Amino acid sequence: MKPRERVMLALRHKEPDRVPLFYRDVPEIEERLLKDLNLKDREELLTYLGIDFRWVGPKYIGPTLEDKDGVHKRDIWGVEYKYMHINENAGYWETISNPLMDINDPKILEEYSWPKLEWFDFSHLKEEVDRYEDYAIMTNPGFSSPGILQYPIQNLLGVEKAFVDMYINPKFFDALIQYVLDFRLPFIERMLLAAGERINFFRIGDDYGGQNNLLLSPELWRKRIKPALKSMVDIAKTHRAYYYQHSCGSIRPLIPDFIEMGLDVLDPIQVTAKDMGPAELKKEFGCKICFSGGVDEQNLLRTGSTDDIRNYVNSLLDIMAPGGGFFIGPTHNFQVDIPTSNIVAMYEAAKEWHY
Repeated sequence: MKPRERVMLALRHKEPDRVPLFYRDVPEIEERLLKDLNLKDREELLTYLGIDFRWVGPKYIGPTLEDKDGVHKRDIWGVEYKYMHINENAGYWETISNPLMDINDPKILEEYSWPKLEWFDFSHLKEEVDRYEDYAIMTNPGFSSPGILQYPIQNLLGVEKAFVDMYINPKFFDALIQYVLDFRLPFIERMLLAAGERINFFRIGDDYGGQNNLLLSPELWRKRIKPALKSMVDIAKTHRAYYYQHSCGSIRPLIPDFIEMGLDVLDPIQVTAKDMGPAELKKEFGCKICFSGGVDEQNLLRTGSTDDIRNYVNSLLDIMAPGGGFFIGPTHNFQVDIPTSNIVAMYEAAKEWHY
């Protein structure tokens, strides 16, 4: 069975030959896996692991974003970052400026330098989807899998101001969202059209949950964030793409809202977060949506043995996979403190499990 067929059967709540496999990592993990497994590139890695998805998106061709020192960069929204080393093998990009932090007047937003469509090359997308025709095709992380609250609003304003403005300066907050959508919506449409409406999954990446609760009330989320998400989803659906929503954390109260918006897949099932137990989610929502993820990256993959990983994968699939509606993957990007052997064991166990 070809990977795309396998994914689409599971999406339609049917049982394919095996459970579909999903993958996400940080760059340092890819580099290490290629070395440890003696593989030449990412495509060979995905094939080796049996991953059923491939990712596409336009190429950025706009103004230079990364400084020559390799330590500082900015994004298309004008937010600046500095690379912070965790250790000699890993690091992350820390936000060091929030360019709209001191702005409160929506009229001033007119003067801001917003990203432009001409900064992106969409011309190669048809070739890419042709190359991956046997796989389930999803929008790339980053530009092509947009969010609203976490990115770019919180990065533009700062996290605290973003939440405060939703309450005390909603006119400004809503105006800012509209400027974001003025770029996002035509970008999404152009991307999907350039790919010949053959991108299977349009991914939205935006976090609304912490470990124990939502980051904001459901009522505030529905008023300030949900309409913007719905406008992006509507464009994706118009161009025959399924709606794949990523949000970390404890987000159970929002799942009915996602379903109302047309949700097809919810990712990543952060199983250690409050009220995100796989069995309960499958029982309550399993006949309405598909789930993706489920293998704990916070603790299990980092500290468990390969036997622990295999046992967990088997028990997770016993719960989530019957009747279809599940893609297995990590609950977050594979991080540098996860042993190569545990990643391999996870996918081997999933491939060996049977409906």
